[in-house]
Amino acid sequence: MGALSNPDWNVTNGTGPIGTNIELKLVSVPSMSYLASSRPNPQGEILLRGPSITRGYLNRPQETAETFTEDGWMRTGDIGEIDRETGVLKIIDRSKNLVKTLRGEYIALEKVFPHTGAVVL
Repeated sequence: MGALSNPDWNVTNGTGPIGTNIELKLVSVPSMSYLASSRPNPQGEILLRGPSITRGYLNRPQETAETFTEDGWMRTGDIGEIDRETGVLKIIDRSKNLVKTLRGEYIALEKVFPHTGAVVL
């Protein structure tokens, strides 16, 4: 859990404020053109760290190494954007659902299998 939403908060395009016991940072994903240095709003993969975040997967060292950095940040696979004006975190994409085509292009699985209910952009 990284962000909290208030049911009385009538916002449809954000997640809410980040919990006080959670650290969040955005890490650039240049291959997808998401940069933490983007203006006006930073974008990148959402990484979380804090006491309510697991430290790894039980008896799965490879998955733990792929998901967690050495200093304890969990890679969520979600691409986020922080609105500098409101401080709201928005989930705008996914990085872990990409596949590489034979031509070297990365595409989202939602575009391959649109019948699954995912939004096709």
